[in-house]
Amino acid sequence: MPSQQTINGILDFASKLNEIDLEVLRKGLELANRHRKVEQAVEHDLAGWGLNARQIEILESLYHNPEGTLTPADLSDEVSLTRSAMTSALDSLERQGYTVRSSHPTDRRMVVISLTKTGLAFIEKHLPERYRKVHRIVSCLSEKERDCMLRSYTKIFEFISSDADEGCVS
Repeated sequence: MPSQQTINGILDFASKLNEIDLEVLRKGLELANRHRKVEQAVEHDLAGWGLNARQIEILESLYHNPEGTLTPADLSDEVSLTRSAMTSALDSLERQGYTVRSSHPTDRRMVVISLTKTGLAFIEKHLPERYRKVHRIVSCLSEKERDCMLRSYTKIFEFISSDADEGCVS
C-alpha cells in the first residue's frame, strides 16, 4: 500500500472534490493494494518454476486445447494479455523451448502456437501442484465468501467495462 504520507495526500486532495466519499476511496485503495499483494505472492510462488503467471496460463491453455494449438490472438484473449505483451511472452516461452510457432494450417498469413515436448513435459509436471495450490488457497474461504468475491469482482469488471465503453467515441 502507498505510504501513510501518500494516502494522506490522496485523501487531502480528494477532500476538495465534492462527489468523493473519502472512506470509499480509502477502501478502494486498500482493495487495490490487497489485490496487488495477492498477485505478487502468486508471482513469487511461480518464480521457482522460472515463469510468470501469464506464461503458465499460456502453457495451460495450449495443454487443455483439444487441437493443441492456438493463434497468438486467441491466446491473448484466453489469458487477458495485450497483443504486444503476448508477443513478448511467446518469445520468452519459445526461447526456453516450451512453445513453437508454426504456419497456420489453413491461412498462410497466420501462425499457431503449440507446446514442444519440453513444454508438454513441463506443464504436465506442474499442473497437479498448481491445481492443488489453487484449491488449498481458495479453500480458506467459505463457499459464501467465494461466491461473494466472485460476484464482487464480476460487478467491478462489468462496471469498468461499461464505463470504458461509454467513454469510447464512435
